[in-house]
Amino acid sequence: MSNVTVNPVTRIEGHAKITLDTDDSGAVSSGHLQVLEIRGFEKLLEGMELFKMPLITGRICGVCPAAHHMASVTAIESGLGIEIPGAAAELRELMYMGHILHSHALSTFVLTGPDILAGLSAAPEQRNVFNLLKMQPEVVKKVLRLRSIGQRIVEIVGGRGVHPVTSVPGGITSAPSDEEMSSMAQWGQEALDILAEMVPVVEEKLEAMADIRDAAELPFSSAGLSDHGQVSFFQAPCVIMDDGGNVTRTFEAPDYADHLVEHAMEGSYMKSVRLRGDSESNFFVGPMARLNINESFSTPKATEMLAAYREKDHPRRSALDFIEARLVEMVHCAERIGELASAGVSGDLIVEAQPAPGRFVGMVEAPRGILIHEYETDDDGTLTGANLIVATQNNYDAIDHSITALASLFAGAGDDNLLMNGVEFALRCYDPCLACATHVTGRMPMIVEVRRNGQMVRKFERGAER
Repeated sequence: MSNVTVNPVTRIEGHAKITLDTDDSGAVSSGHLQVLEIRGFEKLLEGMELFKMPLITGRICGVCPAAHHMASVTAIESGLGIEIPGAAAELRELMYMGHILHSHALSTFVLTGPDILAGLSAAPEQRNVFNLLKMQPEVVKKVLRLRSIGQRIVEIVGGRGVHPVTSVPGGITSAPSDEEMSSMAQWGQEALDILAEMVPVVEEKLEAMADIRDAAELPFSSAGLSDHGQVSFFQAPCVIMDDGGNVTRTFEAPDYADHLVEHAMEGSYMKSVRLRGDSESNFFVGPMARLNINESFSTPKATEMLAAYREKDHPRRSALDFIEARLVEMVHCAERIGELASAGVSGDLIVEAQPAPGRFVGMVEAPRGILIHEYETDDDGTLTGANLIVATQNNYDAIDHSITALASLFAGAGDDNLLMNGVEFALRCYDPCLACATHVTGRMPMIVEVRRNGQMVRKFERGAER
């Protein structure tokens, strides 16, 4: 038995390495993602004021701050029984559509894009956005413009481009001007025009990767929010669908702990999450899961694309299908931005809210999948406990499965570059956000290896605390 390590893994959010175990014949027996950073936010939140959570938790991550901002504020409002004004709900949705558009554009075109457009057999120096900029400068400029549109919308509606601040318990603190709303409506159409040009290019490249699609099949359930069959990003019930397309359970946010269980993973600061039952089972979340579970969007072009997506195969089960699913969701975001911004803003933005003791649970769809925030407070509205379940945690077992599958596909090629590119690509399909997902404390051992002439002669460690 031997071991292959990919360290560091590049073009992802965060720091990690991948280890592959092989047998004497060189066949891959298992692959594992090891997350090497720790943030410890659940402990940091203890002792803080409940109403400050939307501002503080948004700083967990610079890639998906709006998702934490929204999960936090919806948790508080759900626990207090607050119904926010319609204008506030629409502005939050407008901000969130910008957030998902920005995040999906980053993942599809900047992180996985070089793998898709240059090919997995390309040398590392060719598989990056800077080389694509040299090869196709106009295409890359349009892609970056797509990201810029999403980020600018978050900035206008959320008050800040990276860490939004305007959503507070009870509603939203301010509204964009008429001029800003008009600009955002135009940007929605601009984003649609860019996507109309870019989507066929990516889909054609994905069609040529049929061998990878087949190898990366996931025999797991899908988990996503659903509003009676329509894609929903906020506080809808969570639906679990097995790999045969059958709905097996549905639950609301406050009941998540009855259905999900977290596990510490060997050599990693990130926990995995599995479905509770007589025997625990695996699932995945994110764009592919949402499109497996739901039959429509609230916008026409995306709904049409979703029908074509589902017609090819249902439910989708390959890690590669995450990429195509993001394309569909970006079209929805662009459409919805145009609709919401064109409608303008009218009516109240906020209702009065006061902190209280209790339990507060929010469940939203982050770009990468289901995100859960849970807080417990004392009589003063101070947090006594917090639990965060992040999308990448929900995908941990699926990520390991896909890493193993693509490593097995490429292990026999005799090309180490292709092997490493393949396992990195398997991880990037999930668009992992590792800074969000690392909460385990006291689990990692300290390992010291002593080598002589490149050969290890001694290894000793201080064991992981339990």
